[in-house]
Amino acid sequence: MTGLRVATGPGAVTDTRALPSSRVATGFPVPRQRVSPSRRRRRPRLGFPVRGILLAACSVLFAIVAAVAPPLLPVAAILLFLVIGSAALRPGYLLLDAGLVGLVVTVVLALSGRQAWSGLSIGLVMIGAAVLGAVRHRERTGLVGSVGGSAAADAMLVDLRNRVRVQSAVPALPIGWHLDTDLRPAHGDSFSGDFLVTAEPAPDRLELVLVDVSGMGQVAGGRALLLAGAFEALLDAVPRDRFLPAANQHVLRHGDDEGFATAVQVSLDLSSGEFVLSGAGHPPAAHYQAGSGRWTVLNGDQGPALGLLAEAEYPSISGLLGRGDALLLFTDGLVESRRLDVWRGIDRLTGHADALIARGVDGLAARIAEAIRAEQGDDRALVVIRRI
Repeated sequence: MTGLRVATGPGAVTDTRALPSSRVATGFPVPRQRVSPSRRRRRPRLGFPVRGILLAACSVLFAIVAAVAPPLLPVAAILLFLVIGSAALRPGYLLLDAGLVGLVVTVVLALSGRQAWSGLSIGLVMIGAAVLGAVRHRERTGLVGSVGGSAAADAMLVDLRNRVRVQSAVPALPIGWHLDTDLRPAHGDSFSGDFLVTAEPAPDRLELVLVDVSGMGQVAGGRALLLAGAFEALLDAVPRDRFLPAANQHVLRHGDDEGFATAVQVSLDLSSGEFVLSGAGHPPAAHYQAGSGRWTVLNGDQGPALGLLAEAEYPSISGLLGRGDALLLFTDGLVESRRLDVWRGIDRLTGHADALIARGVDGLAARIAEAIRAEQGDDRALVVIRRI
């Protein structure tokens, strides 16, 4: 079994021990990993229980209006859904809620012996909700009102998204190495706050950084679009040990109060298998050792998230990937949820990865991500580096 070294200061090296795969090992002495800042400071979102209560209240209100003053029902529908609903719900949920409340009102009117609210009225309300949602989206792009503004906005967003995907593309590695990635936006959105940048400064060296921008979905996606290009340029321009400090300074200069990000950086020697790993407020990586069939969580000291402190330091951990070994990098959306803390999430992740890594299946990162069935309320990213 290969030992790993945790570097916490000049000359300070601590060996880490591995536990069986059913238990996760951590290096000592280290503090317990704090919860990612990106989860503590995210803006609250309406959960399904809250949305269900609001929907039930709206149904009751509509039923009362339908029974007391049916002529006012279309006006009430437009005011409620197109004004209040558009400010609180995404267009997809707005359409769903409009349809459900319309169904409740129709049933109430039919049971009371009154003429049921026409399907045409329900359809008009739903179409109006969709149109208003689309208008609000165009307004956020800043191109509403211009000739061809909608098409230009869509083309610009798609182009930016494709640029990030190109930057996150997996490079071709020498024979004996495999790199798999899987990045999934929250709620199936097109934009994600998780992104990957890579560089190959030499034929036998790989530099890789996995970043998790604060927020989720389109809000985080916008920040990711701004940071991805800058981080790629920094990765090519500065030495390994200067990348995270330089990235931290960039986020401080160009970010807002909530514009921070967590990151994990790996520098891998493709000839020897030696790697150096540094983190910035990010969930720890996991190292699979084929000889013992055990996992070691690389939970050494980390620096703070990027964009929080001006004079931050980022310690490093060094180790060795032998034949059959693997290194897992991931964001908190894959291992942390309201019902699962990060440590139990890592244990579950490595447990599902055991058999898949041993079998050497294709599309390993996607297979692992699907197996653990993480919640879709956060962006999720997984990177698997294997030496075969």
